[in-house]
This record gives sequence, C-alpha cells and structure tokens, in this order.
Amino acid sequence: MTPATGRRLTRPERHAQLVSLGVRLLETVPFHALSMDDVAERAGVSRSLLFHYFPTKLDYLIAVVEAAADHVLVLTEIPEGTSAEDRTRAIVTALVRYIQRRRDNYVAVLRSGRSVDPVLEKVVDGMHRTISLRILESIGVARPGPMTLVLTRAWLAGCEELALLGEESGLPQKAVIDSSLASLSAIAALPDSVAGIGRTDHPADPAE
Repeated sequence: MTPATGRRLTRPERHAQLVSLGVRLLETVPFHALSMDDVAERAGVSRSLLFHYFPTKLDYLIAVVEAAADHVLVLTEIPEGTSAEDRTRAIVTALVRYIQRRRDNYVAVLRSGRSVDPVLEKVVDGMHRTISLRILESIGVARPGPMTLVLTRAWLAGCEELALLGEESGLPQKAVIDSSLASLSAIAALPDSVAGIGRTDHPADPAE
C-alpha cells in the first residue's frame, strides 16, 4: 500500500515502484552487493512478493537496467520539425545533460552494469546502437555501412566519456556538446557514410 493514501498499488504500479527503487539503490550499492531482501524491506513488501514479480535477482537487475536505458532512449528521440543540424544537436544535448545531471545513476546502472552479466551488457549495447542509428539518421545517413556504424558507436562512447570528464574538469557543458558535434562531422564525411545518405532500406548491422 502507499503510505499517503492507503490505496493498494496495481500490479504495474508495484512493478514500477520496485524497479525505480532498484535504480536508486544502485547509485550507492554495487550490483553484486544488492540484496533482494533489502529491496523488499525498503519497498515494504514481503520477499515472496518481490520474487513473484522477479523470479531471480538477474530478472530484477534486467528490469532495472532496461528501465534506465528506456529512459535515456526517450530523452534522445529524434525531434520532429527541425533542421538536420538542430536534430543532431538536440540528441547530443539531451544525452550530455542527462549524463551530467544524473552522473551517479548513469555510471552505476548503465556503465557498471555491462560487466555484471552478458544479458545486462546486451541491454546497454542495444541502447547504444539505437542512439547511434538516431544520430546517423539525424545527419542524413539512412543506411550506414558497417564501418560508419562501428565508428559512430566508438564516437558515442567518447561522447559519454567527454561528458563525464568534462564535468570533472569544469568544462562548460556547451563546450562538451560542441566538441562532440565537431568530432561527429568527421564520421559524416567518410565515404562509407556518404554512400548511405538518402537510402531508406534497413540499416546495416555489423554483427550480421
């Protein structure tokens, strides 16, 4: 029940509550040290109820990381009705702002989680691939070749690192964003990228 109203939470509400609690806890508790008993106690539910929603600890961690990744994907959706340059800047700005505003959460859940289990790594990898494809689409590359996609994924990792280190170094947020956009322009100029401009079939997957 909720303390304020005494109303019993619906199943989706309880699921969301438990996942949200996990996202917050992982800011201070490492993945391996997260206790399901502690989660249940903090949520005010029995251990058996928690395992009713999440049969294993891994199931719970997957739900937590997926929720965090989905939130980032919502923030980095391609805005409509803007120029290509504005679309790209909007995506990069949203990502950098989120990383710097929610630094502890981003590092704890979406960076540290990769090394915990291959399933969690796959969730984060999917988030990065989607953002990379959105970035390329925003600059007009509808079907990136394998090299372009790989380099964009590497650029995205650098953008994340720049956002984190830039904050530590006291760099203005605008400088971080401008630098990220400047480095992206080099990828857009590659022959592999130019060849994909305007093509509308499905994007290439380097894993295929």
